[in-house]
Amino acid sequence: MTFLRNQSINEFNEWRLKNLILKLNLDGTDLSNLNLSGALLNGISCVGCNFSNSNLCRANLVQSDLSKANFEKSNLTAALMMYSDLNRCSLSHADLTGTNLMWSNLNNSDLSYCVLTRTILVESNLSQANFTGVDMSTAFLKYAKTDNLKKGAV
Repeated sequence: MTFLRNQSINEFNEWRLKNLILKLNLDGTDLSNLNLSGALLNGISCVGCNFSNSNLCRANLVQSDLSKANFEKSNLTAALMMYSDLNRCSLSHADLTGTNLMWSNLNNSDLSYCVLTRTILVESNLSQANFTGVDMSTAFLKYAKTDNLKKGAV
């Protein structure tokens, strides 16, 4: 979406607040290497989007469809991602410090070598997710569905 590439995040957020009823569809968009820190992307369809190497620190992605999206090496520190669909996502090497993923679907996602310091995964679906090389000791996992995790976790 050229709007996100050509506008400041503040301008985009102002526009987004005035147009909350619009169902934005960014499916398949390349949003790699962008500074989207603090962006209001809640409720947006981003199926198959490329967010690799992007800064999404403090972004609001609540109730967004992010299935099959690529977040490799992205900064998602303190992002809000509750109720989001992240089925089959790649979050490999992403920084998820303090990210809230409560009630999110991460089924079959690749979280290998990501940072999960104080990450909230309460009641999330982590079935068949790959956590190879991940220290999960400070992540909040209460009631998370952890069937068939692919570990090798630290």
